[in-house]
Amino acid sequence: MTHRSAWVSQLGTLPVIEGTVIRLQVEYLPSGATPKPVWLWWSGTDATDTQVDLLWQVFLRRFDIEHTFRLFKQTLGWTCPKIRTPEAA
Repeated sequence: MTHRSAWVSQLGTLPVIEGTVIRLQVEYLPSGATPKPVWLWWSGTDATDTQVDLLWQVFLRRFDIEHTFRLFKQTLGWTCPKIRTPEAA
């Protein structure tokens, strides 16, 4: 492994962090685009089928929440207040 990013100043060998890589195969997209696999990493090393099922559901929930906040900020203009009059302040 190479020393990049936050590990540039690390002396010696880099640590090996054990975990589980999960590949999700998307079967259908409403837009008709070609689906690409989604790769998730989990710090656990002994994932059961139930845990993998929970992990992708948690990922989808987080994805929904992050895109909702993106909508609020970009579409609804919640990034910063636009005070136009002294009374509005």
